[in-house]
Amino acid sequence: MLVTRFRDFWFMKLFGYKSEPYPVPSASVRDVFARVRSFFISAAIFTAVINLLALSGSIFMLQVYDRVLPSHSLETLLALVVLVVGLYLATSVLEHIRAKLFARIGRFVDLSLQGAVFNLDVSSGLPGRRASVQAAPFKDLDQLRNFLSSGGPSALFDLPWIPLYVVALFLLHPCIGVLGLLGATFLVATTMLADRKLATQQKVSFSFTVEAGAQSFAAKQGAETVVAQGMRHNLTRLWSASHERAGEAVIEASDTASFYRGVSRFFRNSLQSLVLGMGAYLVITGKATGGVMIASSILLGKALSPVEQALFIWRGFVASRDAYFRLDKTLPLATSSPDTRLPLPMTRIKVDGLAIGVPERALPVLTDIHFELAAGDVLGILGPSGVGKSSFVRTFVGLLKPMRGSIRFDGSLLSQWSEEDRSAFMGYLPQSVDLFDGTVAQNICRFDTSAASEKIVEAAQAAGVEDLIRSLPDGFDSQVGPRGDRLSAGERQRIALARAFFSSPFVTVLDEPNSALDSDGERELVRAVDRIRARGGITIIIAHRSAILQCATKLMMFGTGRQVVFGARDEVLSKVRDFMPQGFAGPVK
Repeated sequence: MLVTRFRDFWFMKLFGYKSEPYPVPSASVRDVFARVRSFFISAAIFTAVINLLALSGSIFMLQVYDRVLPSHSLETLLALVVLVVGLYLATSVLEHIRAKLFARIGRFVDLSLQGAVFNLDVSSGLPGRRASVQAAPFKDLDQLRNFLSSGGPSALFDLPWIPLYVVALFLLHPCIGVLGLLGATFLVATTMLADRKLATQQKVSFSFTVEAGAQSFAAKQGAETVVAQGMRHNLTRLWSASHERAGEAVIEASDTASFYRGVSRFFRNSLQSLVLGMGAYLVITGKATGGVMIASSILLGKALSPVEQALFIWRGFVASRDAYFRLDKTLPLATSSPDTRLPLPMTRIKVDGLAIGVPERALPVLTDIHFELAAGDVLGILGPSGVGKSSFVRTFVGLLKPMRGSIRFDGSLLSQWSEEDRSAFMGYLPQSVDLFDGTVAQNICRFDTSAASEKIVEAAQAAGVEDLIRSLPDGFDSQVGPRGDRLSAGERQRIALARAFFSSPFVTVLDEPNSALDSDGERELVRAVDRIRARGGITIIIAHRSAILQCATKLMMFGTGRQVVFGARDEVLSKVRDFMPQGFAGPVK
């Protein structure tokens, strides 16, 4: 218990925590490593002491051969044995502390970056991000954490101490020192060659692994289409090609690492024999003692050991270094929050000179979009398929960046609110409905653990889906399954509608909300929109079926590349009635 308290106290002192020994979330790899600089300094100090203590074995053998054996002094021998055992024990304790230190550095880095990495992974699924955001941030974080928590950093920290052992070899005899210097130089050069080879091969392997993972994920997401259309064999062939190329690159990297490890092991064993032979020659010719011969062999092993260990962990080091630079480059792409929190909008929306585009096209899909909405307005958006209606609502809710123009809520741009604050005043039902593995209640409240049950029920009532939810086996606690697979398409859409209505947002954006609804569900949807209007909210609806558009107060139509008309519902109807869905008529109720 005392050791644990001391460890936690030391952890808190090093990082400046006053109340909790947990890392502060960060989106910068460099900032996180800057915060563990004190740990690395501590590890460097431990490494210095460990390497100085590592000389004790050579000194012990030198004293035994050159002092104890000639004098036949048992007292001196006993004192030397007790001393060297104590030094070995101290070395082991320090190595254990250093290993625990690196393990905690790895854990600290993981805890500090996990939130930013998750945000980055989510951001990679947004429109326009797939090409710019890398596909495997979790693998990079795992690689970085696992390497830091392994023995790899210890081997790297030991490398700068090779000159200490070489100098000690020179002190024993210049000839032995020259052999040690040549051997260390050769092994360092071997390590550098291995680095150049492995760096290229690791990058190739990583790129093909990511490509194969993306293909597998896409096939799993579209499993119904893949099986029903007989695409499994063709997609398997494509995935296998990427997977095989990744495997080939892994084998090449493994062969390279194995080759250089073999060269290192051969050279080290040969060099140790040469040093022993040189020592024996010096003893025979009377230029050195037997203690020098044995001590030089031990020192050479200590000098070459860090290089050989580095070769064994070099693949992991190269992979971790690449992971560090990838995260350093891509983490800033994750969503950042503004420093100042604004009050939530409550009165109006103004869109001015908006031009929107999709990532695959250089030119705008829609241009010169102008309109204003006030509290209580219901805007219906019309236009032919493929004209850009869904791209507009994605831009409106912040998923796509405008190419030109602005969207202002009570005079402020959407980017001036954080994602969490946006969710408090904006509900969104996308064209493709996504539910997440959990209960109905969790999906409605967006997995907010602090959400009150009353708010969840209110959202279900607002969406007209309360009776449907109560009819499920466990009501609001019913599991929806992965992607909502335990529910029908209509049930998923209505529960997603309740999620959009959660906390009574000021703005609700519905992209074809009735595409999977029957007539009863559509009537409930119309009532829900009427309730939003009655409480002073703003609703924006894209729909191809007329019933839901009957409750619109304003209409906007898109043509090819532009906004055709915007205005009051009846005014727009009189201008573009020929373009309206069949059966769309009648005044606003």
